[in-house]
Amino acid sequence: MSSHDEYSSDEEELVDKNQKSDVLLGFVDAPIVEEEDENDDESDLPTIEDTFIGSKPLWLHPESIPDEKLVTCDNCGKKMALLLQAYSPLDGKLYDRVLYIFGCKNTAQCSKKKGSIKAFRGISKDAERIAQIKQEQDEAVQKDLDEKLQLDNKKKFNIELTKDLFSTDKSTTNSSKASNPFGSSTGSNPFASSTSQNPFAPKQSPFDANPFGKKEEPKKEEKPAKQSYAEIASKNIPKKKGKSNKSQYELPAYAGSFLYVDKETFKKEAADPELEKYKHLIDMDVNKEDGQGSGSRRDSTSSVSASGIDPNRAKISNMLDDKYFENFSNTVKHNPGQVLRYNLGGTPLLYSGRDDIAKKFLGGAFNVPKPGFNPSSERQFEIQLMPKAIIDLENIKDDEVNIADILNGMSWGTIIVCTDVEDYVPEDSLDSNRVAYIEEWCGVQWEESV
Repeated sequence: MSSHDEYSSDEEELVDKNQKSDVLLGFVDAPIVEEEDENDDESDLPTIEDTFIGSKPLWLHPESIPDEKLVTCDNCGKKMALLLQAYSPLDGKLYDRVLYIFGCKNTAQCSKKKGSIKAFRGISKDAERIAQIKQEQDEAVQKDLDEKLQLDNKKKFNIELTKDLFSTDKSTTNSSKASNPFGSSTGSNPFASSTSQNPFAPKQSPFDANPFGKKEEPKKEEKPAKQSYAEIASKNIPKKKGKSNKSQYELPAYAGSFLYVDKETFKKEAADPELEKYKHLIDMDVNKEDGQGSGSRRDSTSSVSASGIDPNRAKISNMLDDKYFENFSNTVKHNPGQVLRYNLGGTPLLYSGRDDIAKKFLGGAFNVPKPGFNPSSERQFEIQLMPKAIIDLENIKDDEVNIADILNGMSWGTIIVCTDVEDYVPEDSLDSNRVAYIEEWCGVQWEESV
């Protein structure tokens, strides 16, 4: 569900403009078509400048793939599947940069086990590619300037034409006005609003702070139709045909979907928090002892029903008492379709306040391990994967759900990734193609069994 569906033009008045956020949200845009048609110039396969969940990973060079250890589960030793590939270039950096998150599909055995989910950063410092990026940015700036000048000239022509059609008789027109065909009745310059602006300044848009786009690239005027994540991440860059990237090892895969980003907005409060619906389970007087049931706390944004599971009252009470889980639910309900959150240098949205992962982000400065490859540096929060992604990755349909699938599927609440502040890559990590893959810190907040 796109944010354009969630906020139609008729619902814009429901957005609370007093609440501001620096967070970018990722939403599912369209499925990835795995079949490649060599005769199709508009391939549906992703490119490096796309961001997507599931499907097969796209490496930064066909001959440069990560060490097998990065895509192998530390618990069962099996190859893991791609959960997220996010194109994440940094401002002022002229190289390709991609974040990868992998997870083990052997969830029955490896769920909640260390090393069953990993994240790493891919960097390409190929000189030819850097020169290409620079050229594309220069061309984009020139193209945007030309379009702006054409628009300004068109406005001037229309104003002149309007003046000629509706001007009064020259004999009765004040001579000072007649001498200036562009003069207005107030003597103001009708072009002041356009000429006073810097034609080189980028247009303001909700994606000005988008780390997935190049800093130097100007923003086009927004179109009524929604923009895909790829269009935002590579604005003004010519689209290249996607090509399959065959790995030297086979990887399992989830269903794939392209993503697009939008600025986080909030709806005006009109109802009680969603967790209110659980309170009657705590307050009700149970007259008979029900059979013990077990299950998992699923995505608070999902419509997947867990009917048939009788949760333990005490554990549900603990859930409601966790202010961080309540904040997570109340925040996500404003944009229930989100599958990722991006906020470089910001703060993650914690799924729970009680586990070891939460302790690393609470109580002042973050206590995330420093990068071993750059010990003098620090790590900062960058991106997190949201539970709605589970629904899309596992391709769960509301009318096809069964309890066994829910219990045997992925059971994480959120996956938090922190990266090196300096974006450092050891020189000896770069291969002959100037490509490197560096493992970063990945914190998983798992669902609590109830």
